[in-house]
Amino acid sequence: MMLGKKHWLLAFFLVMATSFALFAQEEGETKTEEEENATDDGYPYPAFRSEEYKDFVPKKRQDQQDKFLDRKYNYPARPRDKWEIGLDAGLLMVSGDIHTGFTDWKAGDKFHTKLGFGGHIRRSFGYVFSLRGNFMMGSTWGRNWQAAQGWSFSSIDPTYHPNGALAGNEDLYGEFNDDPTPNYIDPNTNTGRNVFYNYKTNIRELSISGVFNIHNIRFHKRETKVSLYGLAGIGGVAYRTFMDQLDANGNTYAERYDAIVNSDIYTGRYRDMRKDVLAELDNVVDGEFESQAERHFDDYVPKFLGDNYSYKPTAHAGAGLAFKLGRTVNLSLESRVTYTNDDLLDGQRWQEWGALTRDYDTYVFTGLGLNFNIGGKNSVEPLWWMNPLDYTYEELAEPPCCEDLKLPDLNDDDKDGVPNAWDEEPDSRENCPVDTRGRMLDSDRDGVLDCDDREPHTRYDAIDRVDQYGVAPKDKIKCDDIDGFCDCVKKCAPPPIVKADPCANPLLPSILFDLNKYSIKPEFDAQLAEVARFLRDCPNTTLCVIGHTDVRSSNPYNDVLSYKRAKEVIEKLVKDYGIARTRLVLQYRGEVEPVVAGLSDSPVRKAIDADHALNRRVEFRVCPPQADMPKPNGPADAGSRKPKP
Repeated sequence: MMLGKKHWLLAFFLVMATSFALFAQEEGETKTEEEENATDDGYPYPAFRSEEYKDFVPKKRQDQQDKFLDRKYNYPARPRDKWEIGLDAGLLMVSGDIHTGFTDWKAGDKFHTKLGFGGHIRRSFGYVFSLRGNFMMGSTWGRNWQAAQGWSFSSIDPTYHPNGALAGNEDLYGEFNDDPTPNYIDPNTNTGRNVFYNYKTNIRELSISGVFNIHNIRFHKRETKVSLYGLAGIGGVAYRTFMDQLDANGNTYAERYDAIVNSDIYTGRYRDMRKDVLAELDNVVDGEFESQAERHFDDYVPKFLGDNYSYKPTAHAGAGLAFKLGRTVNLSLESRVTYTNDDLLDGQRWQEWGALTRDYDTYVFTGLGLNFNIGGKNSVEPLWWMNPLDYTYEELAEPPCCEDLKLPDLNDDDKDGVPNAWDEEPDSRENCPVDTRGRMLDSDRDGVLDCDDREPHTRYDAIDRVDQYGVAPKDKIKCDDIDGFCDCVKKCAPPPIVKADPCANPLLPSILFDLNKYSIKPEFDAQLAEVARFLRDCPNTTLCVIGHTDVRSSNPYNDVLSYKRAKEVIEKLVKDYGIARTRLVLQYRGEVEPVVAGLSDSPVRKAIDADHALNRRVEFRVCPPQADMPKPNGPADAGSRKPKP
């Protein structure tokens, strides 16, 4: 078994070494399709506003991307990204009541590892958070250099020995041992003898971790080669703990332990004493770890684990550092501490006066991992390697509007005051007056340009008789010769001028509102005064006061908010301007009649909120007398009267 673990460790490091060779591409090698499409800085993925980016978006998020490309939604769809699978190997240590020395790898003449091996699969749920499923198995061991007898003391019953695994309790431990259960009870005194604790624990762990990563948020470069992350999660551990307390003949080490305790080496200085005692223990124990250590008998154990293993739910936390070797492979260094709520991972839980030890055991797995990104052709790297600020910087680097916008030619080659883009006569003569389309004027339509016409406003009845200078003959004109010309000699009257009814179809101002507010801002007092003046000038007219909102929030919410806006305006006209309430009809439309249609319902920056602001309004229309619309069903707390500071 030990030889197999060493071979596993050797194979793991060979795989890591091979990966460096596989992913360190030399110049001149065939490039992948991603590399062919890469930008100048080697970035292989398309821009967020490109059509190619849609190939990286899952079908369920294509609608969002289409709205984003049409500038109807402010955020691009999250791309399809790859999963990560990894292999791990490293040092496994138990922190408990028995020392697990980092440099102590040999018990007796037997080599024992303190290694764990595992794997994981990881999936992102955004740029910061991901979930990871973990499996780890391994074994570790340790020993104390100080003798103990607390395992046999009971503060309740002096005849009871708590640790039956060392007291020869065959009823409890016989089924777990091939050899007799170690018995370190002195038959003459019924007290425990000196024991040097040791243990070897086999661990099998399944867990799930939430991984938090912020190192991919880069402000001054596009990508990072290093990922710093933290993790926390829950799981379960199955373990079995052995101890080496019998020699090859099935006898205890009691006599030889006593000999060490009574020897001169056990009274020396601490450092020398520890070293000498451990060396002497190597001459005593055989390193077989043949006996079951103290264990629980009343805990729940899943059936598939059998009766030999103990099981405990766990919680863990840790941190790690990953180094990118290529687009599909990275190397990680991680340390994870697991808390078990169990004090028998090392098979020992008794203090020297017979009480339980104070703290539970934990174990720490610190190892190297070789991780691979797996996924389809149109998938980006796992999002914890992607910079979420890419989109922001792409937008900042874009022109103010659109790449496909062709700017008009604002030059004026003929110096006529009309830019070339709108000049229909781009070669008009200098100092010749032109119209708004850049065409040289002929005001009287006599065929002679104004700049050559000595009489630019010839009578219309003489236009066809002008000379080359635009001058008409000086004939005596009679009224009868001028068709339709009435008032020249006061013999006929012009048709009466019909004035429009100013109360029939007035152009009244609208009242605009802040987002989610129905209070009237002071700057709209002038508009309300104009509405009040109209109502006083037209005493027989009734106005419909109609409230509106923008598209943000739900329809029931917006109906109530638009109702409150119309109601607020009516109350102010009645209270402050003396308008009769019967002349004002309250109506509301919610978000269904916008001035500016097709706007996104997502939040927008204040600087580009002008279009939404035009929709948040109350408008006035002449209408016949009628009842107010009933108050809508919706949240009563919609909107706020408090004005924006």
